[in-house]
Amino acid sequence: MDRAAAAFLKADYTEAIALWSQVISSRASQKLINQALENRAKAYLIIGQPALALVDLEACRYDPSQVRKLADLWLLKGSALLQNKQYREAIAAFAESQRLQPATSILLANRSVAYQSLGDIAAARTDLIAAIKLQPSLSNYFNFAVLERQAGNHQSCYDILSQIITRSEPYAQLFAQRSLCAAGLRLQDQAISDGLKAVKLDPANVDALQQIGLSLIAKNQKAAAKPYLLKASALRLANGQMQEYQKVLAILSGLDGR
Repeated sequence: MDRAAAAFLKADYTEAIALWSQVISSRASQKLINQALENRAKAYLIIGQPALALVDLEACRYDPSQVRKLADLWLLKGSALLQNKQYREAIAAFAESQRLQPATSILLANRSVAYQSLGDIAAARTDLIAAIKLQPSLSNYFNFAVLERQAGNHQSCYDILSQIITRSEPYAQLFAQRSLCAAGLRLQDQAISDGLKAVKLDPANVDALQQIGLSLIAKNQKAAAKPYLLKASALRLANGQMQEYQKVLAILSGLDGR
């Protein structure tokens, strides 16, 4: 177990999974097997294998009296279901965890994502506000800003992101999201500026690339917009985002007069 934990901390997830697998297939106590199953599930989640994580979590065996362990197990199941895009099932798992013990900021923030993915912005907002009260982290505030934008509250989104930018190390999505908010406020120059900052930090930031193109079109700079939209369309296609890909193609067709 110690060797597996050390490998996990070194981000050697393949080695950690192999070592935990040895524990799971051994004659170890149920307590150790549960621990190995949960740890292996966490490693699977990190490498993007939520289905395998769910198999491990279903194999855990706890006594009904182990309330805290069961609550943590349901929280982890909810996270795996969320990553597996089983949003309704994830919400149910989070609810079961909350039934067993008070909700944590992590639970509320993750359930907010599930609600958001189902288009229930009001429920997502309620959970995220509660998460912020428990843990006023910059990541929670960033997620709240995104929700504000999706709800059409562009000024609130812009203001929150501006505060985060002054308080943290800048990263691409901060500027990409503020670019979208600025465009919602019809501040096209600001949208382009923020989009370019995002692309400088992450040349494959598709949201920023697309917004730069759209803001340039709004400024009637169609020729300048085209390279950004072409790159955005290629990334949308590569990422399997077919609806967004079709939207960008339609915009490009309009630029070409077809």
